Amino acid sequence: MHQNRSTPSGAISRAVATRFAKLIASVAIASFASAAAVAAPQGTLTWGIHLSLTSRFFDPGETPGTGAPLLLQYAQHDALIRPVAGKAFGLSLAESMSQSADGLMYEFKLRRGLKFQNGDPLTAEDVKFSFDRYRGAGATLFKEKVAAVEVVDPITVRYRMKKPWPDFMTFFGTTATGAAWVLPKKYLERVGDDEFKKAPIGAGPYKLVSFKPGTEFVFEASEHYWRKVPNVKTLVFKVIPDATTRLAAIKRGEIDFTYGVQGELASEVLRTPHLKLKTASIPVTNFIIFGSQYDKASPWSDPRVRLAANLALDRKAINQAAYVGMARESNSIIPHAMQFYWDPPAYPYDPARAKKLLAEAGHPNGFDGGILYTDATEFMAEPVQAYLAAVGIRMQLRPTERAAHLKQTSEKKLTGLIFSGSGSPGSASTRLDQFVRSSGSLSYIRDDDLDKMIEDQSQEVDAVKRKAKIERIQQLIHERVRFMPVMEYAFPIVIGPRVGFDGVNGIPDNPYTGPYEDLTIQAGK
Repeated sequence: MHQNRSTPSGAISRAVATRFAKLIASVAIASFASAAAVAAPQGTLTWGIHLSLTSRFFDPGETPGTGAPLLLQYAQHDALIRPVAGKAFGLSLAESMSQSADGLMYEFKLRRGLKFQNGDPLTAEDVKFSFDRYRGAGATLFKEKVAAVEVVDPITVRYRMKKPWPDFMTFFGTTATGAAWVLPKKYLERVGDDEFKKAPIGAGPYKLVSFKPGTEFVFEASEHYWRKVPNVKTLVFKVIPDATTRLAAIKRGEIDFTYGVQGELASEVLRTPHLKLKTASIPVTNFIIFGSQYDKASPWSDPRVRLAANLALDRKAINQAAYVGMARESNSIIPHAMQFYWDPPAYPYDPARAKKLLAEAGHPNGFDGGILYTDATEFMAEPVQAYLAAVGIRMQLRPTERAAHLKQTSEKKLTGLIFSGSGSPGSASTRLDQFVRSSGSLSYIRDDDLDKMIEDQSQEVDAVKRKAKIERIQQLIHERVRFMPVMEYAFPIVIGPRVGFDGVNGIPDNPYTGPYEDLTIQAGK
């Protein structure tokens, strides 16, 4: 095995890996020796959650490629390599990794003594089992690209590629797909998939102790977590759909964190002395999918109609109303901070031109556009509906809770307009795979040439050529008006007075507080 210094994963050479392993071993010995002196976890922190949590989020093997499951997964699970405190790529369950010079092999060595929350040892067999079982957002792509996963010994696992795949670590080593999370083979095979969702076991810092679907989830610190003993004993996640109710609850001290507070409510937080308002720096874009764009009988199949819809939106006004101007108006499905982002020409707010385009397309009096499907982003979907109506495009708004909306979108049976988005890390390539490649988990695009171009760039090892190819794909998406981008939205987090270290932006690209094991409660509170 040889180090490839150009890989984003920061692959470790044998010499470096040996020194790294010795360092880890010495730290581990010191940690074990001082374990008795470490204070036991104490106290409770409570979150008011804006979206409906589902037991499906307990199973990383079914990760849909969005940020929502991270809210639970970072508490309950751990991965070979993933975003960790301060690093977008970081070794976690793996102590070291190496990559062959030809890019066809990746090898990971596990930390010694790893355990799941039930005390069972975590070995390379669990790693292989988890990957083989994986059926989440990147399942199709991994089956196309990965030839085999091999257990070399109890702490070593090897991934063999069918051919060089420059994006392997981007897809595998971030939460873009969730494919690197490790689940307990022995336990899962004994209880089965359905029972696992009722009583999940992971390798993360907190274990589930109780839950009421869609209402409340309670976790307690795990004594088996490898990294450190968590500071806080109990984490409680309460689903409170209404933003005004969530804000009232944190003002009264009933909860310590809340998400999804926008507009005037965010301004109210800023006026409340004992509360803090922070925003998570995350690669989140919200955009609308044209669900009927390939139906020749639908007005949405006409690119002039799709362009008119884009020109009808006053994105700056939506930003001000929803986020007090804290967000960023968007013209792409890809966040500007992501690798290989191409900056498209902006869609100006031009309702007069939008009406003219509709008339040219045969709709001088507008048309009935069907349903605008949305989830908890209805605070943005409602103004979108209003702006479209102002130019004659009449939409019926249909909000659905987050999990159901994701399921419906992934089934690819929705028509009309679908308010979508993603907060998953990765690069422009991972977003294209998810939302543009015809086989993508949330894609409504069916362009054969785009499929070929996405496949071609995924095999390009020359970084300059690859960048040009990915940018060309984005240009074609823009020219063909395949989406209606809306916002790279701000993600406000409200923090109560009991909280010490709040973990906002503690893990790169994580919209939620973390790492959970590092959170603290202020002394005396």
